[in-house]
Amino acid sequence: MKAERSNLRVAYLLKTFPRLSETFILNEILGLEKLGMDIQIFSLKRPADELVHPAVAQVRGSVTYIPSLGPDFRLRDIFALLLSHLAVLLTRTHRYVAAARFHFGQPGKPRLKDFLQAGYLARLLDRGEYEHLHAHFANVPTTVAELVNRLTSIPYSFTAHAKDIYLTPPAELARKIASATCVLTCTAYNQCYLADLAPNATPVRLAYHGIDVSRFGASQPDAPRGGDGVPLILSVGRFCEKKGFEYLLEACRILKARGRLFRCRIVGYGELQGRLQTMIAHLGLRRCVSLVGKMTQEQLAALYPQASMFVLPCLVTDNGDRDGIPNVLIEAMVSRTAVISTEVSGISELVEHKRNGLLVEQRDARALADAMETLLLRPSLRSRLAERGRETVLRRFTLEASASQVHGVLSSLLCAEKPVRTQAEEKVFAAAF
Repeated sequence: MKAERSNLRVAYLLKTFPRLSETFILNEILGLEKLGMDIQIFSLKRPADELVHPAVAQVRGSVTYIPSLGPDFRLRDIFALLLSHLAVLLTRTHRYVAAARFHFGQPGKPRLKDFLQAGYLARLLDRGEYEHLHAHFANVPTTVAELVNRLTSIPYSFTAHAKDIYLTPPAELARKIASATCVLTCTAYNQCYLADLAPNATPVRLAYHGIDVSRFGASQPDAPRGGDGVPLILSVGRFCEKKGFEYLLEACRILKARGRLFRCRIVGYGELQGRLQTMIAHLGLRRCVSLVGKMTQEQLAALYPQASMFVLPCLVTDNGDRDGIPNVLIEAMVSRTAVISTEVSGISELVEHKRNGLLVEQRDARALADAMETLLLRPSLRSRLAERGRETVLRRFTLEASASQVHGVLSSLLCAEKPVRTQAEEKVFAAAF
């Protein structure tokens, strides 16, 4: 992707940056920067992970961590937050009072933390360096972006992904859509849901996540998989309910009972790790199934080609949480590894059953085991699906295609928006600083 000069400046609001499980955001930022967009990142939290993807070092934009009243707050954080709110109150008194009434008048339990961080960010953005705010995730980051808009009139857009869509009350989501200039989302499934909620003409645009295919070396279709001759079944994801790892373990138990030889490696981390370890022991799978822990994208890129198949049995949880299109499926497919997943949410927009992968019903361990056994016993089918999977990614899910879509949307918004501060506000604002 060749860099272009666009002179477009956007403030990116994220919950945590960098985050190991959010390569899709990292990829998007890198892609937009290559197209010449000037991005400054504002993060509501500091990362807890010490392990980060090496590609984070390629990000040109600076990262500003917004002070918070979190468990690790310092006295100087409180001072910075209060000073920022005082400055906004002096420059935009009516907006400040109205924003406070709006936020603390919402149903449920509006968080003081969100309002304080919004005031801090409003002060930074009100200096005029950035004319548009784009948030990732429709929950907390967009709550803060909506408040910044009410405090400053700086327009905002947001990208909605998965959990943040389906665990946010529809009325709240509709309100956020109404006050945004545009909404982006990563699946057509999400797009239809959000468009139905849109109470006005706010456009809801589709922009699939894309990956940098140059980081993933595809093996040859007939290359041996598994260095010791034992087929490797690979899975990657956070250890949470919606990934369906418990059904993968049950499917492995069924395969073992059928006498099939395999190894299964599950890469990831999360709250269900203890539960999964207990299941592995209880099902008698210790010799053939292992939880590997965290890996960077570079480490995964070396692992995908070693696998005979990649399996991710996603599901919809009882509270509505679900995936969009997991990036790891795209990465496995471009690595020419056959994939098995479910028809949940937007996955079928990537994986077409029996054409470039296999799809089974969610929460069906026996159907999952049958599909895994099919690929173990039919290497020619495995190769054919793997080849078509790579073709699909190269055609529709590259970083270049994704970044171009997002760049086009943000560019059109920036060209149309020119927030203007009144002369009276300019005088008070200058005095405050």
